[in-house]
Amino acid sequence: MRLLLCLSVIIMMTGCSSIRQTQPSQSPYELWQQRQLQQAELQAWAFKGRTAIVQGQEGWNAGINWQEQGQHYQIRLSGPFSQGGVSLDGDQQQVTLTLNDGETLTAPTPEQLLAEAMGWLLPVSALRDWVRGVPYSGAPVDSRELDQEGRLTKLEQAGWQIEFLRYMPFESYSMPAKVFMKHARLNVKLIVSDWSRP
Repeated sequence: MRLLLCLSVIIMMTGCSSIRQTQPSQSPYELWQQRQLQQAELQAWAFKGRTAIVQGQEGWNAGINWQEQGQHYQIRLSGPFSQGGVSLDGDQQQVTLTLNDGETLTAPTPEQLLAEAMGWLLPVSALRDWVRGVPYSGAPVDSRELDQEGRLTKLEQAGWQIEFLRYMPFESYSMPAKVFMKHARLNVKLIVSDWSRP
């Protein structure tokens, strides 16, 4: 009986020590600083998944395939069973929207293009940072919350409230897998199924 009790205590102590060892040795803020530097080095990435966009009384559900290489990006939105959809291709100088029927429209910014063509008020320039789990570099941060691993869980920026509900591994990175974005006039839900290289 005594031997069994000793073994139980040893197992419990081993379990406790392994739990302690999994705790990050650095503070969430220090890990957050490292994460931002790591993300800044990530210049080529891609993900696919699904998105739901609600603006006023209207809503859209679409598959999404997003690729970035340096300053160039391509965002493809497709309907059910990959039917229909639109494609947004852009860089710092110009953005082109290709509609399902092959018609193309251009504008200096993705925000202007989507507002004129689709009536969507999507902050695509900010989304390019938010989808990677970092604040938009072009606006001040109003507030943020971090988890124990230094990853964003909540972010308020440019009139938007962003929740990072789940992350997934990609190479040496930890990337968002479920993101909810809310604005007074627009809600966007993003569920990522896979991160990869373009």
